[in-house]
Parts: sequence; structure tokens; C-alpha cells
Amino acid sequence: MLAAIVRASLAHPRIVTALAALVTLAGAFALAGARFDVFPDFAPPFVVVQIEAPGLSALQVEARVTRPVESLLAGTENVERIRSTSSQGLAAIRVIFHRGSDPHRQRQAVIERLSEAAGLLPDGVRAPQLSPLSSSMEYLLHFGYTSDTLDPLALRDIVQWSIKPQILGVPGVAQVQLFGGQARERRVEVDPLRLAAAGLGLDAVIDAIAAATGQAGGGYVETAIQRLVVQVAPPAAEASALAAALVDVTDGVPRRLADVATVTDGAQPLFGDATIAGKPGILVETSSQFGANTLEATRALEARLDALAPALAAQGVDYHPALLRPASFVENAIDTMRRSLAIGAALVVALLLVMLRDWRGALISFSAIPLALLAAVWLLSAFGFSLNTMTLGGLVVALGVVVDDAVIDVENVLRRRREAPAGTDLDRLFAAASLEVRRPVFFATAAVAVAFVPILSMSGLQGAFFRPLSIAFLLAVGLSLIVALAVTPALCAVFMRDHAPKPEAAFLQRCRAVQRRAIGRLAVRPRLLVALLVVTGVAGTALLPLFGARLLPDFRETYLIAHSSLRPGIAIAETARVGREVSQRLMAIDGVRSVAQQIGRAENGQDTDTPNESEFEIRIAPTAARRLEAIEADIRAVFDSYPNQASEVYSVLAERIGETLTGEGAPFSVSVFGSDLDENDRVATAIAAAVQALPGADGVRLVVPPREPQLQVDLDPQALLLHGLAATDVLRTIEAAFHGTVAAEMTLTDRSLPVVVRIAGTDDGPDALRRLPLRGRDGALVALADVAAIAIVDGRSVLDHEDGLRRQTVVATPDLADQVGFAERARQAIAAQVVLPPGVYLRYGGSAQAQRAAARELMIYSAFAFVVVIVLLALAYGRARHVALTLAALPSTFIGGVAALWLTGGTLTLGAMVGFVALFGMAARNTILLVSHYDHLVQVEGAPWNLDTALRGAAERLTPVLLTALLTALALLPVALQSGEAGHEIEGPMAIVLLGGLASSTLVSLLLIPRWRHAGCGWHRRPDARRTGTRPEATPGPSLARAPCPPPWDQSKPSARSDSARPAKPRT
Repeated sequence: MLAAIVRASLAHPRIVTALAALVTLAGAFALAGARFDVFPDFAPPFVVVQIEAPGLSALQVEARVTRPVESLLAGTENVERIRSTSSQGLAAIRVIFHRGSDPHRQRQAVIERLSEAAGLLPDGVRAPQLSPLSSSMEYLLHFGYTSDTLDPLALRDIVQWSIKPQILGVPGVAQVQLFGGQARERRVEVDPLRLAAAGLGLDAVIDAIAAATGQAGGGYVETAIQRLVVQVAPPAAEASALAAALVDVTDGVPRRLADVATVTDGAQPLFGDATIAGKPGILVETSSQFGANTLEATRALEARLDALAPALAAQGVDYHPALLRPASFVENAIDTMRRSLAIGAALVVALLLVMLRDWRGALISFSAIPLALLAAVWLLSAFGFSLNTMTLGGLVVALGVVVDDAVIDVENVLRRRREAPAGTDLDRLFAAASLEVRRPVFFATAAVAVAFVPILSMSGLQGAFFRPLSIAFLLAVGLSLIVALAVTPALCAVFMRDHAPKPEAAFLQRCRAVQRRAIGRLAVRPRLLVALLVVTGVAGTALLPLFGARLLPDFRETYLIAHSSLRPGIAIAETARVGREVSQRLMAIDGVRSVAQQIGRAENGQDTDTPNESEFEIRIAPTAARRLEAIEADIRAVFDSYPNQASEVYSVLAERIGETLTGEGAPFSVSVFGSDLDENDRVATAIAAAVQALPGADGVRLVVPPREPQLQVDLDPQALLLHGLAATDVLRTIEAAFHGTVAAEMTLTDRSLPVVVRIAGTDDGPDALRRLPLRGRDGALVALADVAAIAIVDGRSVLDHEDGLRRQTVVATPDLADQVGFAERARQAIAAQVVLPPGVYLRYGGSAQAQRAAARELMIYSAFAFVVVIVLLALAYGRARHVALTLAALPSTFIGGVAALWLTGGTLTLGAMVGFVALFGMAARNTILLVSHYDHLVQVEGAPWNLDTALRGAAERLTPVLLTALLTALALLPVALQSGEAGHEIEGPMAIVLLGGLASSTLVSLLLIPRWRHAGCGWHRRPDARRTGTRPEATPGPSLARAPCPPPWDQSKPSARSDSARPAKPRT
């Protein structure tokens, strides 16, 4: 089949060349329209369900809202995990589905389940809301607004009603959340004394408001010739119009709302707040739609915001752009990748010109790069993959293999052209030269591809990250094999037919002389050679566990997120005051460009933070990116200077990855499960103490605050009966007094306005609760303290669940490179020091746990890949001894990767582990090319197998093996040199391992394997040689004189063997 493809290509070279050009153009168009993103979608499909439960405490929300809905959703198809948070007035439930599930279908399944929730929820609880379908990163663009002239109400009106609708109209924007400012409400503050004097209750006020603000359709009036729509004008927008609403008529005297209440416009209760650069403002957070192009959506949104900025400035509103912008990382990563590809391609061209000394041959070899890579981009886009740091990294890593497949062909053609006499049939020569290397190149490329299959098979988050890299690599390599098989011979036939190649470069002759002397010296002690290979292989393997390990490296982002928590129960105003102080200190750090603080949560937002919790978004100037570690240390020092503030600092990507793994951003976490909250807290506190005592422990804290001060009201049934009060009436009065009761929603011209009933005089602390007047029997007023016991107690403000069980979580951010080692020491310390009571169990999570799982998976899948490589070697060689000797030599190549990782002070990240797996295939590639050439010399050209033939084969394969190593090395060199830069944090360690391994594997292939092959392996001649009675004889001496044999262009013999016409090999 391979021979048929090559001959067909040579029969129609110009058609093949034209088709290759068309494919390249199609790939270029696909690249121009490709979807760019930060990373692949690494989070599994999920849906966030939020349920507002006004006035309910955290325990009430857990019991009456969260648990029923959790039970309802647990039976949904493909559910992997359910996490929930119950806080005062809010239940947030995150349903996580198995990877690979259709997010749209799962979302529909959740909606169908929630349709049954109406009968399970108590009165006053609002309908469940689903968050929009968003990408794994969620963040799209965060920006803010401040004003020195407008009050918080006016600023919020502008942002909420003028800017937000225009933002939601931008393609790619899924959700907009607003932090800060004050949302407007129409406030009806009821005077309890006047209300009691009028003999009315709260229900009368609420009913009057609903009647005054209600609207209904008027229908139409139809005459003989026209139809007139009856339109009833909406209620007047002014507060005075509502104050004139009728409440009751007593003895013919109407009572207006203004007689019992004061109607004004005020601010809704705050769930959160925001500061920008230490000033009060509004922080706007947008999230990206699932599958959206991050770069296009961000740029379109910025263009819309820039167009609005002049009009806002005229109103006294200052625009603060790009407070958090993940697209900057995408742009930096793409620029880095482009630079690496350009530099790598330039180095490849230079090397081809130097090694081949033929610009046509170099151009033909180089043409494989744009053809294979652009075709791979075309297929990736067709299959729905985005171009991100992982897919681009796979293409960069494949660069060396892509060009190598073609250059091996071209180099063999050039060598045969030099050796061919005048008048040789060039079509026959091109076919023979291509087919001579086609079989070994096929098996060598297959070995490299098989080495990447374990990466393709990884599961979980690590699989979501590295599977696109593996797919991009395999597509590029597979396409390069097709290019080398079909396109390269055609290009040779078109461009090299009338071109006489130059003599081989003189330095290659000198390299051969050095190689010959080295092999001759190694021939003295073959057993020492075998021992050396075994020792280096064992050493390389044994040193790997000594490296520190972590799942992913630190990402080179210019945006950081700092989470901080003050003591539970603190007011939003105090959190904002501390935040302004912290922001000013952060802004004073050299290199910090902007700081924004998010306090608590947004209305109907996905976050469930409490008023004592803040999130600081810190932007680092691009010019200071080189000093990122020092700046981050200064930032940590600012937060650590506040003793009553727990804090953690992450990059944006690290936080999102951590939240995907465990629901928390920290790299190490321990979840404590049990039904008794106090027992959970006790165990979690003991775990935190054990972890805190370990070297390198940092950021150790309990995620759920154990307790906070709360006002507890215990109603006395006897006192209620005495005063003629119903418990529900008392609860509704308390809600109206301290939370507000929404009586209606007024629809104005371009906005809606809630009308909220409150009780006046309830803003002076706990005493107001005790004095709260209640309307008892016969209209008499009774203080709440007369019918209830009121006390300040320690209560729960937040409760976490996972899979229906109560959960407390301990997190830590190790200040060590070896996060896996820290996690193992923490597990041992917890097992030794913490005694678990009955009914309590632990679950470990975080990136360190994911690293352990990834290493285990790679080992298992690599074992299967190892078996497949053995099969490939057996097919390529046909002799078990050759296979065994090749496999014995491969581990010795790892020592180069280990040495490179050690010299660069690297950590064994998942990228480095992937590099070692890929190194196995690349090392096998060199060995297959060399040993297959030995097979060609003996079986096709009839050379006797002896040291002379071993030296000859090594010398003839010096150029392609060197080219293979140098091309791959030069393609990876820019990636390795920029390791740690944006876009190369993951691929950089992988490139370093591959460079070191290629160096050692090339030395093994060129110097050690030829001598080892001669000492441990043998070939028989072809069957026709055996019939003459000749036997292979060992020819001593390091001479490189060739055995007399018919060259492949001799037309008296077949020029080359097709795979189907391969002669049978005699038994040894």
C-alpha cells in the first residue's frame, strides 16, 4: 500500500502539489476564523441553581430549601456530584455532571426536575433560578465605575439600567453581575403607632400598595372602520402618587397611605459592596458563554464600553477598564507561541540549509510544516476544538517530528542522487529512495504516536488539559506522515528532476570520523557498554521520585486574586473600610496597576460569600511581569500584616482549576463529612493544627466559619396566646421590620422598581428588635420582648453540603514546589494526630491529589503503550532479540531528561511527566530508523553482517539521525528557553525534558547501539545468498569500506521492495 501511494504521487506530481497548496490555503482560512481561548474547557458540565429565601436563617435555608432541592436533583441523569451552600436568605446548589455529557441536555434535565420544586418550598421563597451556561474560565472581563459627583443610588441606576442592557447584547457575554452602589427601591416605612391608631394591620398596607400599582390590559374598542386599543396609563412614577393611594375608608373618611406611612426612594439592603482603587464604586463582572471565542468577545465588549465612556464622563462617571482580563493571558500566550513557532521554523530552515546544502531540498522539507500544521488546525476547528495554549503547544511540540518525516525522505533522495551514475532513471530513483525509508519512518512515527496515547487516555481535569495537546500532536504527526508519503516525493519529482545536488558538507565527514573512532573504542569492552546502558537507565528511572511534584506550574499571569476573610459577623461597612486601607497599600507596591475589591455577593450572583469575605482583583503592569514573584510576596506581606484577616493569593487560572477540583481554590484541601456540625468543626480544627505545624504550610484555614454572633428570637406560645397573636403574624412583622416585604413591582419607562414595606424605627441595633411593636388583641400594641426571649448567641451563617452531606473544609496553600510531598506528609500527620469520631470521615482533594491520580493513570496507560511499542518493534524488526535489545537501551535515554530537569531546577509537573512519556516514543524513533537501515543493508543490498556493516550503517544514518535530533531540538528550543513565560508554563518543562532526553538518546543511537547491535545481534543474508553456500563472516577492524552490492538504481535488479513483495526471512 505504501509503495502504491508513493508511485501514484510520482505519477501525478503536479496534481499532488496543487492539492497540497489548496489544503494549505484551507488551513490558513481555518486559522483566521479559529476560536481562541485561554485553556480547553477543563471543567465538567455544571449547572448552578440559586433560590432566594428572604428572611430565613442559614439553618432554615438548609432544612427547608437546600435539602429538598438536593434530593430532587440527585436523581438527574449523569450527575457526578452536588455541592451546595446555605446562607442567610440564599441557597446555591451546584450540580456537576460527568465529563462528556451534553451541557445543554443536562441543563434541560435540571429544568424539568425543578418544575417539581414548587410544592416542596415554603411560602415566600422565590422560584429557583439557573445561572447562564458559561465556559470553564467563567470570567470574561471585569471593569468598574466610580464617581465623585453622583451618589451610590444614581451611579447604580446608570450602570444597571443604561450600561448593563448594552453589555448583555454583546455576542459571547453570558451574565453580568454588579457589586457595589445601591439598588433603588420605593420604600414604604410604616409608623406602627399611626397604623394601630387607624386600626389597621400590615396586610392592609400591602394590599393597598398592590391595588395602587396594579396594571391590566384594556382590550380594544372596535368601530365599523377601525379598531382602537384601550391603553391604561401606568401609575405615576413619583413617590407622592403612591403616598396618595387609598388604604381604607372608616366612617366615610378615606385613609391614604401617607396617613400611616412615609413613602420615599431608598436603597435596598446590601448583600455586598465594592471598592476600586480604594474608592467606593461599582464593580461589573461579566462571564463568557459556553463555546464563545474569548478574544472576540472581550474585544467586542471593550469596543462597546469604550464607545460609552465619553457620555459617562460627561455625567461625572469614571470608567476603570480591564480590572480583570483573562484575554490578556490568551494574547500573551498566543504571542509567545507565535514567536516560538517563528523562531523554531527559522532555526529549522537554517539547519536544513546547513545540513543538506541544497536550498530546494530545504524548501521541500520545510513545506511540510505549514502544510501539516495548517491542515491540523483545519481539522481541529472542524472537530470543535479551540486554539488555546494546549492545542498550540501540541503543534509546537510536533514541529520537529513534522519536518523530520519529510527531511528523512529528502535526505535519502539527495544521498542517492549523489551516488547515482549519469543517465539514471530519476523516477525509479525517487521511488526507490522514498520506499527505502518509508517503512522505518512509518513505524518510527507510529511509535511516537503510541507514546502519546496514554496522554490521550487521561481522565479528569488532567485529561481535559492534556487531551487537546495530544490530539493536536497526533493530528499534526499523522498528517506529516501523509505529507511525507504522498507530497514530498511529488515535490522532489517537480523541483529536483533537473537539479544536481551539491556534495555533502565537509563537517558531516568529520562527524563520521569522530563517530567511527568512538565506536571503535567502544568495541573493546562490549560488556562494559551493556553495563553502562543498564546503570544509566536505572539511574534515570530511580532519580524521578526525588524531584518535587505538583500538578501544574505557577501561571505567568498579570492578574492575581486575593481572598480575605475578617472575623465572622462583621458588617459590610467595616469590611469596606478595611478593604480601602488594604487597597491603598497594595496600590503603593511598585508594579501594581489597579486593585478592585468585591465584598460579599451580588444580587442573584453565583458567589455565596458573606459580608466578612472579600475578593481583591489585582492587576500587575506588563512591564513588571518579570518581577511577579517579588510583587506577589509584597502582596502577601500586606495581607499578613492584618492578624485578624485570613488571606490567600492565587493566579486567576490556579483559582479556577482549584475550584473545579474541589470547589475551593487552594491546592490542598481536606473535607470533613458528618451530620454533627460541632463535631465537624472540632475535627477540622484539629486537622488545621496538624497541617499548620508542617514545614511550608501557608494559608491554612477553615472554609466555613464555625460560628458568628446572631440575634435569636424564641417565641413563647403562652404569651402569644395571652395577647392574641399568631406566630406567623409575628414572623411577618419581624421580616418587614428588618428585611422588608416586597409588596409590588412598579414598571416604569425603562426599568422596574420594587415597592418594599418596612417598619420605621428599626435601625438602632438589637434594642429595636426588643421594642418592635406588635398589634395584639383589640389593636393593642405589644413589644416583641413581651412574647419572646431575645438573646445574642453564636449561630451558623453558612453551611456547606457535598452529595447531601454536611461538609467542613480545611484548605492550605503550601509555600513549596513539592506540593505532592506536602500533601503526603499532611495525610500522615492527620492520620497520626486526629482521631475521627463515629460518623465522621475525610476526603482529600486539591491539585496535589489530582497529581497523584494523574501519575497513576500515566503509569497504567504507559504500560499498555509499552506493549504496543513492542508489537511495533516486532513488526519493524521481525526478530525478538532486536526488540529486546532496543527496549533495554531505551531507558538509558531518560537520564538526559532527568539531568535537564535537575539542571533547570525544575519540578516534576504533569507537563514534565508527559515529556518523559513522549521521550520514550522519540527515542524509539531513532533506534527504529537505524536498525531498519541495517536490515536494508543486509536483506536488500546483500551486505554481510559484521562490524564493517555496523559501522557503515551508522555512518549512513548519521545525517538523518542528527537531523532528527537537531530539528526536534531546535523546534523545542524556543519553548524551553521561554519556560515559565505566559503560554509556556506547561509545555516549557515538557520541552526541557525532551531536549535533555534527545541529547542522550542521540548519543546512544549513534555511538552505543551500533556496537551493541554488532555484539548482540546478527542478520542472515537473503535466501539467494544462502544458496551459494556463503555465510556471514565477521570482518574485524573499523574500516568503513562498503561491501560490493548492487545499488538500488541498478536496473538489472528491482529498485526497491514494496511491502507486499518483501522476501521471507530465513530462520536463524
